[in-house]
Amino acid sequence: MRIGINAYEANVANRVGSNEFAYQVLIHLEKLLRDDDVIIYLPSPPLQDMPKSRKGWMYAVIPPAGLWSVWRLPLALLRKKLFGKSFDVFFSLGHYAPLICPFPSVISIMDLAYEKFPQFFKKSDVMKLKVFTRASVKKAAHMIAISQHTKQDLVKLYGVSANHITVAYPGVEEHQLVGSSVRILQGLKVREPYIVYVGTIQPRKNIARLVKAFEKVKQKKKYADLSLVIAGKVGWMADDVMHAIQHSLVKHHVKLLGFVTEEQKLTLYKHAVAAVLVGLYEGFGIPPLEAMLAGTVPLVSNTASLPEVVGGTGVQVDPLNSDDIARGIEEVLEYTTRQRQEMIAQGKVQASQFSWENTALRVARVLHEVGARQIGGKTA
Repeated sequence: MRIGINAYEANVANRVGSNEFAYQVLIHLEKLLRDDDVIIYLPSPPLQDMPKSRKGWMYAVIPPAGLWSVWRLPLALLRKKLFGKSFDVFFSLGHYAPLICPFPSVISIMDLAYEKFPQFFKKSDVMKLKVFTRASVKKAAHMIAISQHTKQDLVKLYGVSANHITVAYPGVEEHQLVGSSVRILQGLKVREPYIVYVGTIQPRKNIARLVKAFEKVKQKKKYADLSLVIAGKVGWMADDVMHAIQHSLVKHHVKLLGFVTEEQKLTLYKHAVAAVLVGLYEGFGIPPLEAMLAGTVPLVSNTASLPEVVGGTGVQVDPLNSDDIARGIEEVLEYTTRQRQEMIAQGKVQASQFSWENTALRVARVLHEVGARQIGGKTA
């Protein structure tokens, strides 16, 4: 089968969120599509850690990157069609399919947060996301959603038939520490006990309300040594969040680390009292998965996809209520040793259900099904 892939989202350094999804799916598809003829389209040369070229797995680098999905990639695909070299299916590892795609299209949808919380996005970004995602959805032969919640949103907000959407949950990989976790913590200047948030600093992550909840917890003397560690780069529209942190009554107990390496992140999880993700909307939620696999209790919002991620383990809170978030933090802090061990064991079982191999298997199955219909249509 002839398969084209838009891997723009995967070919970036310091991958987070949708970039990590795209990269992991791509490297696992390379192992699964050995009998297919695959061409991966990029606006710049593949990074060192991208799957290596081989027979049946080749890269087509087509600069420039500006408005790439709008005109440059469509032009390349139209030329391919014109010269009689068609694909049976074209897969985009992100929301945006090529604006014009002469082949059956499959796209990946992370979430529709911009539809539900447009106030947390730049106006220009909201417009672009709405216009191009709707256009891509309308033309897609099939869609990959990363959670049941995202699938439901596609049905409700975009009127997509549920039969045209396949849920492929993201996975998680267990990493082993190479160095000393104590030295890594010392290097980060982080002291126990602490709760940790891992992710981009942006409004919909609800960090300002998390800080407010942390202030409530810190009012009790028995939690005087507790810190809140925030590990992640500063994202868009983060001024209000940063203001809330800098003017907090407990700002000296809030530590901003910026972007952290995989080893640093694993260390932070392993030594944390809890890993906190109380966002207002999550298409999925890889940090709670990573935390459970590392042996940390997740504390998450009771909304969107996060209950799917943690299952029956961890603590769930109302993300709109700082008192309830504080209640959840205190609940984890008060666990007995036995309760904590039981919760950690349950978390590891829950996390083991999610693997990138399974994600890629579901995607590969969809690509082959859509491609087979195209081939069948040609021969009918």
